[in-house]
Amino acid sequence: MSIGTIRNMEACGSDTLKSGLKTISAVQRALEAEGVEFLNHGEPGVKLRRKAEP
Repeated sequence: MSIGTIRNMEACGSDTLKSGLKTISAVQRALEAEGVEFLNHGEPGVKLRRKAEP
């Protein structure tokens, strides 16, 4: 995916994304792999997951 795709998604702000589901899902998977948790239950938004204690 190109940097332009990400910039276009960011430029939408709170408007509905115009990217396809495949692209949106790929971005979500990449962010989740880096520790971002998507919240859709009473507190919409995102947060970083806590790392497990060693």
